[in-house]
Amino acid sequence: MVTQSVAERMPGGVKAVMVGVWVQAVLNGLAGLLLLSLMNDRLDHGQEVADLGLVRFSVYASLCASVGLLLSGVFAWKRFGWVRGTVLVIECAIVLVSLINVFVEGVPSAGVGLVIAVLMLRTMLSEPAQNWFSR
Repeated sequence: MVTQSVAERMPGGVKAVMVGVWVQAVLNGLAGLLLLSLMNDRLDHGQEVADLGLVRFSVYASLCASVGLLLSGVFAWKRFGWVRGTVLVIECAIVLVSLINVFVEGVPSAGVGLVIAVLMLRTMLSEPAQNWFSR
């Protein structure tokens, strides 16, 4: 008697979120590196950087989020449970930053990031995502 093991397929919504995670990881990494380069360039030329501490925090937060999302994207296929938690925490931080950008800084385009983060949160909190990451 031959037994075949059928590999479970990742639910479509979770797969879409993982694609979004990869895109966010790359964009956060590029944005962090660009901001770091611009900040260092200004400092090297003796120019002042407004709110230097906040800019540095933003750079390092963006780079940390990028690394966290990249690791989550890699290990999501292995169904590690911590991946779901990591994505949820980073997406919640993105929601918070987007809300601050929209309502405090007056940047309406940050609303796009807010909507994407909320959709990703909703999918990661769904039952198929819970089942996928809790083998």
